[in-house]
Amino acid sequence: MEPNNCHDSHIVEVQRDPVLEKRRFGGGNKLCGEVHCEFENAGTSSADAAERSASMRKLLIAVVLCVIFMTVEVIGGIKANSLSILTDAAHLLSDVAAFAISLFSLWASGWEATPRQSYGFLRIEILGALVSIQLIWLLAGILVYEAVVRIIHETGEVNGFLMFVVSAFGLSVGVMIGGGIIWYKPEWMIVDLICTLVFSIVVLWTTIKMLRDILEVLMESTPREIDATKLQTGLLEMEEVVAVHELHIWAITVGKILLACHVKVTPEADADLVLDKVVEYIRKEYNISHTAVKAGKESTVYAAFTCIIPVDPWDLQQLV
Repeated sequence: MEPNNCHDSHIVEVQRDPVLEKRRFGGGNKLCGEVHCEFENAGTSSADAAERSASMRKLLIAVVLCVIFMTVEVIGGIKANSLSILTDAAHLLSDVAAFAISLFSLWASGWEATPRQSYGFLRIEILGALVSIQLIWLLAGILVYEAVVRIIHETGEVNGFLMFVVSAFGLSVGVMIGGGIIWYKPEWMIVDLICTLVFSIVVLWTTIKMLRDILEVLMESTPREIDATKLQTGLLEMEEVVAVHELHIWAITVGKILLACHVKVTPEADADLVLDKVVEYIRKEYNISHTAVKAGKESTVYAAFTCIIPVDPWDLQQLV
């Protein structure tokens, strides 16, 4: 959702008389094309609302199914005294968390932006994912600790039959095989502990990429799918462009990329035409439609009018 609903959200900078501009616009109003911007929210179209509603229904069904499977595995794991089933339930918890966070972020995307949260509440998804990862790692650590204790002290009898039945219901092939082995050879209880350690590693490994993406968003790093050097080179290859300064590319949340830069053009170039060309290049080649681009000439007095206030990305955290 675009909180300010500005078509391309870019800055047009041309040479102007600052005194005249102050008289014309009152010295403080920002313009988005021909529409005054006061952080108003134009709302989403009925098509967007219907699409969001359909996605929320699908995610809700997925959450309910995962919760059912996870509940059965938790109860069955406790009854069977099987740590591997509980570990698989923790893996399901990561799926539940992912679906629930996506569901909540879809709901939150309908919230209106405010002057303080000018980009809306898109980073709720990132913060929620970070909390869920911490919870999953905590549960995995507890289960690994218990498995190590059982291996050292050779304690903990496992009901192989119940372990097999519960894992079959949960469609966990690895645990089901382990349960079948223990059902056939009850003295081989170490299989359950080995499965616990292996599945804990799998659970932790599946969350590493998610954690990396979260940290990159919070650190406002350039998204991995965007080559900033290549993008800058592409802009410099335009014959009207002399230099590109202050190029910043970051993400509000995963997949929501923003770009800001200052483009210096040749004296004879039309800044407006160059700006359109730059914005179109960025949109076409990198699929970034939310841009804040300043196009100006050397020794030029700039006046910018837009819904996006040009700020340093390091200060943007105060607005999000």
